[in-house]
Amino acid sequence: MSDYTSGNINFTGLGSGTDFQSLIDGLIKLERVHINRLESWKSTWSDKVEKFQELNTALLGLQSTLKSMDTLDEFMTKAVSTTDADTITATANSEADIASHTIEVNQLAQNDKIVGFNGLPSESDQFFTSTGTFSFSYAGESITLSNIPAGTTLQGFVNMINAHADTRDKIRAATIDDGSEVHLQIYGLDLGADNVIILSNISGAVYDETNFFRSQNAQNSQIKVDGYPFLAAQWIERDSNTIDDVIPGVTLNLKKTTPAGSPINIGITTDKEGMVENVQNFVEQTNVIREMIKDLTSVKTSSDSAKGSILTGNYGVELLIGQRLKDVVANKGIGFSWFYEDPATGHTSGDRYSALSQLGIKTNADSGGANMGMLELDTDELTKALNDDPMAVAKLFAANYMGESESPNLTYLSHINGVTKAGDYNVQYEVAGGTLISASINGHTASVDPGTWQITGASGTDEAGMSLRVENRADGTYGNADSSASDAMNINLKLGKISEMVDILGEITSKNGPLEILQNNYDTIMNNIDKKIDYEEDRIALKKRMLTDKYARLDKLLGNYQGKTAALTASVTQLMKS
Repeated sequence: MSDYTSGNINFTGLGSGTDFQSLIDGLIKLERVHINRLESWKSTWSDKVEKFQELNTALLGLQSTLKSMDTLDEFMTKAVSTTDADTITATANSEADIASHTIEVNQLAQNDKIVGFNGLPSESDQFFTSTGTFSFSYAGESITLSNIPAGTTLQGFVNMINAHADTRDKIRAATIDDGSEVHLQIYGLDLGADNVIILSNISGAVYDETNFFRSQNAQNSQIKVDGYPFLAAQWIERDSNTIDDVIPGVTLNLKKTTPAGSPINIGITTDKEGMVENVQNFVEQTNVIREMIKDLTSVKTSSDSAKGSILTGNYGVELLIGQRLKDVVANKGIGFSWFYEDPATGHTSGDRYSALSQLGIKTNADSGGANMGMLELDTDELTKALNDDPMAVAKLFAANYMGESESPNLTYLSHINGVTKAGDYNVQYEVAGGTLISASINGHTASVDPGTWQITGASGTDEAGMSLRVENRADGTYGNADSSASDAMNINLKLGKISEMVDILGEITSKNGPLEILQNNYDTIMNNIDKKIDYEEDRIALKKRMLTDKYARLDKLLGNYQGKTAALTASVTQLMKS
């Protein structure tokens, strides 16, 4: 094998003595100029993908923040005060009215408890001296544990009751050590007067069912609200000390009884400061995304030049993401109607607030500075809106597919999550012979159930799955195709701004969203660049081998000629000497 075929040849000081290696390195360096350009180009796309990932992370962070306040109960918190928190505490949700109430507690709900009169020296002593049976009823249900092994200790029997499939979600067993004997205790797991333990048979044990006494009676809680019931001996009863179905939207937590004639006062107010804080959080977090998109897509100008940012001109970021989020803030709420008050009659219709601009949230379009394009909040205007109608403010932000009927002829019943779309729906129906015979929603034929007087949106439409009930059942045709007509029947399925933005953020960051599509496109571009780089690397490697072979042969040839020249020179010198 010749020296120049190894691929590692260095010509310096060999052959002709000419440094062909430096010449080859210089030629190859020129050949790599295109690879350098490709690698620089790939780096640009890689930087863009990195920014996409950062933007995606920020969008997911915004979505997570908004999800924490995308319902009325989360956004519109109610504060409840009490004159005696040791006796009663309470919480309230968005349905609670601003009001005060008096609460009197006659007794707390309790579970049933029974204990054995006689005990055993220790819990490790035998409780069943022969194969036995344990039968009882709880809340009216009869239960029997059969074939309890002879020799079962008191602690073993306790463990058996607590682990048995038929008893472990109904009763619990324990032991009480009074210092001289250990007694068996059994208690119900549920509060309330109906959850009584009645022992019917204990056989094979050291003592039977007659040995037990009731140490605590199962009973309901008893309260009066605002003096009702009026008769002294009558009470509102529940099987719990947590009562959430007496005062709408309010949950009472009973801790102690109240002295006769000395009720506790509770007061319910709207936490307006909390609502302002939620709005400020919405604005601030939205601005984080706006600022990020602005930095990624803006053109930065100086006195003599203009330079684009890394994603300047990117259609996906500017329109599919940035503009969509801006539209959420700028547009009227989905399913909301503009407020109108008839000056002649004073009659009102529509929603008190249907756009964020009515609440003091606007986009800075004039400053031209760092705040250009950012949201700004006028807290005075927001506070005024909260003082006028806090529920209307909460709906615009946090209504989550809330259905409302504008007509007394119809009642909104329900919708199907993920199927029915939020929006405005115009309804018409006909009753003939005392029977609901037909209906339409937004001009689409809807299904009707004459037996229940219900109308349901047809599949394949925006109203699919929405269910309504007819209230005006007299013969006739009702509704008007013109939704603005006085006799029109409109149903509004409201989607607040927070939920609307959460939904859009979900689309943007999904596997089929614009960010994923853009990133996949850029990944494809970078993969193609890698292929070109690989091709160029192979081409240059081949060229380097060819140059190495070529100049190795030249170096050898020149070396031969230099050798012959040296021999001839030596011969001539010798001839001249002779």
